[in-house]
Amino acid sequence: MTETPTIGIDLGTTNSAIAHAEDDDIDILPAAMGDRTTPSVVAFDEMAGEALVGRQAVNQAVAHPDRTVFAVKRFMGTEETILLGTRACEFTPEELSGLILRKLKRDAQAYLDRSIENAVITVPAYFNDRQRQATKHAGALAGLDVDRIINEPTAACLAYGLQTAQNKTVLVYDLGGGTFDSSLIEITDGVFEVIGTNGDTRLGGNDWDALIVEWLEDRIKREHDISVSDTPLAESRLFDAAQTAKHELSTRRTTTITIPFLEHEDGATDIEQTLDRETFERMTHELLDTTIERCETLFDQAGYDRSEIDEILLVGGATRMPQVRRRIADRFGVEPSKRINPDEAVAIGAAAQAAILDGEPLPGEPQQPHTSPTETALVSPSDNVVLLDVTPQSFGVELIDRQTYEPYYHVVIERNSPIPARNSYMTTTARDNQTEIEIPVYQGHNERLEENELLDSFELGPIPQRPEGVPNIEVKFILDENGILNVSARDVDHEIGDAIEIQSVFGFTDDELSVMQQNLPEIR
Repeated sequence: MTETPTIGIDLGTTNSAIAHAEDDDIDILPAAMGDRTTPSVVAFDEMAGEALVGRQAVNQAVAHPDRTVFAVKRFMGTEETILLGTRACEFTPEELSGLILRKLKRDAQAYLDRSIENAVITVPAYFNDRQRQATKHAGALAGLDVDRIINEPTAACLAYGLQTAQNKTVLVYDLGGGTFDSSLIEITDGVFEVIGTNGDTRLGGNDWDALIVEWLEDRIKREHDISVSDTPLAESRLFDAAQTAKHELSTRRTTTITIPFLEHEDGATDIEQTLDRETFERMTHELLDTTIERCETLFDQAGYDRSEIDEILLVGGATRMPQVRRRIADRFGVEPSKRINPDEAVAIGAAAQAAILDGEPLPGEPQQPHTSPTETALVSPSDNVVLLDVTPQSFGVELIDRQTYEPYYHVVIERNSPIPARNSYMTTTARDNQTEIEIPVYQGHNERLEENELLDSFELGPIPQRPEGVPNIEVKFILDENGILNVSARDVDHEIGDAIEIQSVFGFTDDELSVMQQNLPEIR
């Protein structure tokens, strides 16, 4: 047992969870109020200069929607800022996620009565390099060393695999509050090999809620001739009611949505509407269709047939909707497993990965000395568990066609390549006596350069002047186990080189993170 244990964190869009492996078992650690999950919600009390996180933030959200933020995970890796409060206190997504992680860390320390310094944090498999960097930055702002970023479907499959010794091909269907992932994973003699992944970082249970809100607004307009779309307080109450209705329709055929004194420009009106499951499923079927299409694309990319799937794991709270289980079973001919808790599996898998890194035994493993992970796989103390993950996106560079002088996209690391991964290519100068070479680095898998995402750009130089096409320039890509990219370049003939860790143009330096950490508000 380590003095400062590493915890596993599922940093979710709607809810987050913490887990810890100890004494040959993995447990979900309860929050301060006893809940097994913590709402990923942050509020700011500008008078006190303090932050509220989790249940406390949710409890005051209806009264103060202008100073409360939900689903910040959807903004990770962007330059969006969130304004909270009448004095427009501005926060980055990394800062708000850092506050959530700080709350989880504090609760874990209180429960374990030990200091926490390290964590394994999960992200959607389809998170790009920028979003993964942002998650690591959020961990740093919370005072955590992020030992590993692990994909959510992989973590869930690991949690499932600890309960079975059978060799299987598993489809993980992960529908959370704000993101969707699908992954194909082969389990063979303790080796968890991710074959491929596909998803959408802007599709989740919140979109089901939004359609209920649209339905409510339409009914309110028709029956009461009032509009509430421009009233923040009313919008907040509608979303709260929509989420409640969605949850109730998972166990009931009909629900009554009651909102007393709903605020609008002309006063307040009592609202009562009845929504049945059939109507709800009809209005949201296109969202579900999109997730199925992502799974079908995954099969095509991986060269798998639906008949090869032995098990389907449903992960994420949104998979509790009956339409999801029914549609998945009908489409793929396999009844989804009920072996794992969709709300807790990701955190448990993250804790299992933490145990591997700490040299702690996993459930059911014999107590044996620690064996360090290899360069290409993550190995348990007893060498029984190996995780082989993949990159969801391709990485490449912009090159110039020397015949047409038109730019084009050259892929260096293909998507669904096992990680860690490395590859290199040779390039040269495009004109005589060129002393610097610009290397724009992209992420994406579209043949059209402009359809991919520019991650960063750097220059190699100065290099000796030579005729066009003479210099031999080697550019090397190294994608680490967290899915974060490093790129280096060198002039082979003169051993002149440079290397950078590719970060988003919106990333932060260590000094900037230090200042941000000091300026974060205290959590009440």
